[in-house]
Amino acid sequence: MRYTLKTLIDEFRADPHSPFATLNHAVRVRQARLYDRLIRERGDLLLKQIRPRDLIAWHREWLGPGKIAIAHSLISRLRVLFRFGDVLLEDRECRRLAGALSKLRFEKPILRGQVMTDVQVIAFREAAHRIGRESLALAQALQYELRLTQKNVIGVYTPSSEPIETDVVHSDYGKWHDGIRWSDLDDDLNLHLANRERGNLRSAPMVMEELAVYCDMEPGKITRNDLPRTGPIILNEISAFPYTTSEFRRKWRIVADFTCLPKTMMNKDSKRSSSLRLA
Repeated sequence: MRYTLKTLIDEFRADPHSPFATLNHAVRVRQARLYDRLIRERGDLLLKQIRPRDLIAWHREWLGPGKIAIAHSLISRLRVLFRFGDVLLEDRECRRLAGALSKLRFEKPILRGQVMTDVQVIAFREAAHRIGRESLALAQALQYELRLTQKNVIGVYTPSSEPIETDVVHSDYGKWHDGIRWSDLDDDLNLHLANRERGNLRSAPMVMEELAVYCDMEPGKITRNDLPRTGPIILNEISAFPYTTSEFRRKWRIVADFTCLPKTMMNKDSKRSSSLRLA
């Protein structure tokens, strides 16, 4: 079959054995936007028309101020596509292009080296309380002191049609899952995620301070019986449901601006560096 870039992408998305089929919903959505862009810009091209110098020219076209990451992502999608076409479709042109990409080198995004400090986290938590967002203060403390990702803390929503078991379903956003729950805490206040212990809350003073606000008691006196047994830990104060990813990021930015954190600082910078751990 003489594939165009569009028909190759269509095969890739539809094939139950392709890497695309194994992705979770959130990642599929993000990658689908990249594949849609490739279809808009180059979809009509036959694979036999694409030369290695074209791939270099495309990457240069995608580059721009602050766009190294998106250019890298688009090239990465092409690598995956051509490998799929080579191995599973046994297509000669995909084998040629996969081989070419394996020999080409492109500029990569610089890894972020920015991390929040204790002082910034404390200021963020204080600001969150001042504007009535205690949930953000607790989420920030959990991310920072237990080195959790945003997804670990707030979870994600996927469409109700997805085969995921959960007791939290929102009429607009779908099924919520993968966020920390009160049931993830054992009787000694150890947090367990994915069958792995992630830390003891008593060793995280900021988390205990936030839980003290939640329980209206002194941090040192909190026991497991003072905390709920079920349900998500981080809830949006307005909806009483877990945050959507976009809403959490918007509210986090509002608090960050109120705290005068740098505009370049993002929620992903919340995990404390191992060299900054408290004694």
